[in-house]
Amino acid sequence: MKVLIMLLSLVYTLFAISSVDVAFVLGFHEDYLTSLAQANKEKKLLMLVIIKDPCRYSENMVYKTLSDPKVAEALKDFVPVIVDKDAILPSAFKVDLVPMIYFIDPKNEQGVGERMEYVSTEQFLADIKDALILYKQK
Repeated sequence: MKVLIMLLSLVYTLFAISSVDVAFVLGFHEDYLTSLAQANKEKKLLMLVIIKDPCRYSENMVYKTLSDPKVAEALKDFVPVIVDKDAILPSAFKVDLVPMIYFIDPKNEQGVGERMEYVSTEQFLADIKDALILYKQK
């Protein structure tokens, strides 16, 4: 029985995600304020991804959508940052449900788009495109 419990714990930790690990693997930032400053400097839209471990929807968003090469290519016009639900963030971006994604204008820290839930790569690419259009209209 102990072996079974240890094996299940090992398997669980192998599939668990942390925002720091995801940031490293995907090349995202892991600090909101640093990312905001970079987005301002580069005049790019900030994409804030909020996840929680354990959460199967957050895991799906990371492993199925954000990891897709098409998404990585589309995010070249963004400064992506990924944080844990409990990270220190402006009150406008505090959430109870995850995953949550905000597209933020770095000049005024106002959201120009958001997505709450796991979505397919195709839907997320459409969200990225819409956010860029709204950002450029300002």
